[in-house]
Amino acid sequence: MGDHYQTLGIRRDATKAEVKAAFRRSALRDHPDRHAGSTDAAARADAARRFRQASDAYHVLSDDRRRAEYDLRLRGSTSSYARTSSSAWASSSASYGYGYGYGHGHGHGGGSWRRTPPGAGAGASVGSIDWEFLLKAVTRRGFLINLGFASVLLSGAAFLDGSILEIWKMNNSGKSFEDAMEKVKNTQKGDGRA
Repeated sequence: MGDHYQTLGIRRDATKAEVKAAFRRSALRDHPDRHAGSTDAAARADAARRFRQASDAYHVLSDDRRRAEYDLRLRGSTSSYARTSSSAWASSSASYGYGYGYGHGHGHGGGSWRRTPPGAGAGASVGSIDWEFLLKAVTRRGFLINLGFASVLLSGAAFLDGSILEIWKMNNSGKSFEDAMEKVKNTQKGDGRA
């Protein structure tokens, strides 16, 4: 896989502007269109490989969240955060439309991170809960808005249920609901509807 910082030739504390400039330099040097006229197939393949690596590096390092996850993974390679597949970076590059332009796939996921349960091996993520995904799902704005709306509806329903009983008691003091229902039945029998 390699180090994304080394791939672009930048320091680990490089700014976004430095990351972008380094990617542009690499893209100008290694873009497949630049080597399309070359008769050396190995040189074309090597340039395409370097361009994919630079595109992968830019895709990760240009986004704050992905960069933070990548840095965390670099610092704590023995931590419980592990890639579900070691080839996820390489295989994900195919879905970003590499080969022409700067199609580094903004908006697409760059692989999935899973937190494996304590005491479980790397293969234990199958069938286990993806805690990070769950946390991201329940903290999204849409989910929180829907949760707030549902809580308002439920509290409103509970309020109305109690209010209806109170209104009944105010309008029918001294009578029970059962007495009123009995009176309705007797009235229906007297009208011949029963």
